[in-house]
Amino acid sequence: MLGVTMTLRRLLTARRGGLLARIALYGGALLLGIPWALSQMMITTVRQPAHAVFPPYEEAWLHVDGLRLRTWTVRGRPERAAVVVAHGLGDTLESFTGVAERLNQRGHTVLLLDMRAHGGSEGRYTTLGGREREDVRAAMAHLRGRALAGSGFLLMGYSMGAAAVLRAAAREPEARAVVAEAPYDTFRETVAWHGRLYYGLPRWIPLTPLAVGIAEWRAGFDADEVDVVRAARETRGALLAIADGGDPRMPERVVRRVFDAHPGPKEFWLAPGAEHAGASARPEYWPKVLGFLSASGL
Repeated sequence: MLGVTMTLRRLLTARRGGLLARIALYGGALLLGIPWALSQMMITTVRQPAHAVFPPYEEAWLHVDGLRLRTWTVRGRPERAAVVVAHGLGDTLESFTGVAERLNQRGHTVLLLDMRAHGGSEGRYTTLGGREREDVRAAMAHLRGRALAGSGFLLMGYSMGAAAVLRAAAREPEARAVVAEAPYDTFRETVAWHGRLYYGLPRWIPLTPLAVGIAEWRAGFDADEVDVVRAARETRGALLAIADGGDPRMPERVVRRVFDAHPGPKEFWLAPGAEHAGASARPEYWPKVLGFLSASGL
């Protein structure tokens, strides 16, 4: 009888140990697997196809962080500020040829940029405006090197591109004006907000901070440096901040945080009913933008 009891105890202990091992294994998989999957969503996107350049654009390649980035440039008049246009997540420079044509008619040299991991540019990861700041700076340096930016810069960005151009404009004396549509406030805040918006993840769950940490390690950036509010505070060029009225991703309250931080001169426009980065479809868009440029001496 004693031997049977001891055998049962050993079996129970073994089963208990196996159960604990499985709990540890599955728990570890959840704690690492889910944040890894979330980080993958942060730093990758669907790459849209790139097309052959056509007149009057000139194609050129920038070299940033060991990557080749594609640009299209249309030349304007030297007395007008040169423009760098930065697209949003998952987009390409081809989406902004209409913007370039409208500004070029006004006399501006316009450079359209495929940021890293987008369109025809190299790169595996996006950082939502973090490392993309260097892409915008390289575009500015490219125009300077070709003597096409003697009257300074106008930087235009949409969503991720808005974060990139505002960060590039910070402490940059040649950035005379910024048009930023649907910028977020900080990397960590926008990730937390999107996690709640799309997946119902509350802030107190540690999955989001873990995912951000994995994204930082994989893509080589510091999330705490990606602070668009601070960048706006350090930008001396004029600012036109555009919030899209039908946009749950970067709602008016978020864009206003960026706008309120800017020391001025500045303008704010809430595009009625516009979806995310969709203000240009509104009939008021170009009157607002061109009026802002005229008021800013551009």
